[in-house]
Amino acid sequence: MDIDRQTLTPVEGVSEQIGYYLAGMEEVRAQLRKAVEGLSNEAAHAKLLPETHNIVQLILHCGEAEWWWIQCVVMGGEIDDELKSSAFWDVLEEGNEPSTALSAKSAVREIDQISELTRAHLAGFSDEDLDKYYERPYSEQKIEKSLRWILHHLIDHEAQHKGQILMLKRLLRN
Repeated sequence: MDIDRQTLTPVEGVSEQIGYYLAGMEEVRAQLRKAVEGLSNEAAHAKLLPETHNIVQLILHCGEAEWWWIQCVVMGGEIDDELKSSAFWDVLEEGNEPSTALSAKSAVREIDQISELTRAHLAGFSDEDLDKYYERPYSEQKIEKSLRWILHHLIDHEAQHKGQILMLKRLLRN
């Protein structure tokens, strides 16, 4: 009997434990890539109902979340006009739909660039930094989350949206 053995190997260039989180993020991204492979542009921008989001929006939203958690919360970056004008920022807000010229594959490439920045920033972190808390005002309250929580959240968040994308594909018969 053949056995399909799988494991996660930590990403190189970062501490071992952070490498495992990044490996988990890369695994989900590879699954997302596969989910939108060959998807027509029409299907990528189709909405089942007027108030729902399309596949390209969901992909870009994954990048927006990663940017916010890593660049703004962990690295302390600010939300400036340049960021607000990017393809992924506030992509789920009404009226901020991406251009139909942006394919699902291009949207994944866009968020891959965000992940490259994440990896570059985390290269300077140690395993001990996973349990450090990062804080930021959020709406009416202040949040404090550990890097460990943030990285887990990003894996979970993208996996959930990947599931939505797969469901949308099925409902759109694509």
